[in-house]
Amino acid sequence: MALSTLPIFSSPFLFPLKTPKPFKPQKPLTITCSSQEPKRPSKAPQRPTPRNRKRRPYGTSRRSILKKTFTQEQVKFTASVSDDPHVGIIGGGMAGLVCALSLEKRGVRSTVFDTGMHGLGGRIGTRVIDPQQLIFDHAAQFFTVSDSRFAELVDYWLKRGLVQQWQGLVGAIKLGGHFVPLPPSPPRFIGIKGMRPLADSLLSETSMVNVVRPCWISKLEPFNGMWHLSENGKPCGQFDAIVIAHNGNSMPPYFLVSSVLVFSLQLYLPFQIRFAC
Repeated sequence: MALSTLPIFSSPFLFPLKTPKPFKPQKPLTITCSSQEPKRPSKAPQRPTPRNRKRRPYGTSRRSILKKTFTQEQVKFTASVSDDPHVGIIGGGMAGLVCALSLEKRGVRSTVFDTGMHGLGGRIGTRVIDPQQLIFDHAAQFFTVSDSRFAELVDYWLKRGLVQQWQGLVGAIKLGGHFVPLPPSPPRFIGIKGMRPLADSLLSETSMVNVVRPCWISKLEPFNGMWHLSENGKPCGQFDAIVIAHNGNSMPPYFLVSSVLVFSLQLYLPFQIRFAC
């Protein structure tokens, strides 16, 4: 008597059921970072830079940089914020200065670090050439108003004669010299004597804001519940909280990763501030 053989198929339904594993509580998520540059092999051949690489916007980090800069350096803040906190603000542009003013209204001391050689302002910086008194707004030539709180500040500048509404044409010159005008709305404002006096006016009546410039913060380290800032190895102070009001254009990639992510994920402030201009 011949026995017929059945073909054996590999199917998950033919395997015996496994006993489910006992439930284990999830471990708490720990964010780790390092403020040191990743070490690269010195003998590795240098790759040619592609010519048509798309330029990324300011203040962003590539995923490759993000992965290479994380190491096992644990950062934890367990102590609460002190009753008399001192906040370090990196960036002396419009956002950083208005942030310092808002902190002062709440009775919080702050120190503004800015890289400007000639003055504060960031994007509202102005260059003056003596003795001809030639004024150049080399970053922002005008601004618009889309926020009610910023509108109050613009009204203050109008009353002091620092700004005025621009009535002329605004446009862009294309290749070949072709001028393309922009629509007339919304209203545009310019600084009468340049944009820099606007930044100076913000700190003219402050008593709890300290300004340090020119200063290029190159390292930010958490230690004993405080943030320690330094410029090329030179200590710049320790602070209870850090506000990064910088576009990231002149910051090293490891600084952006090690400070912005840890600050945004682990630091809590009892108040929230938003800025728009």
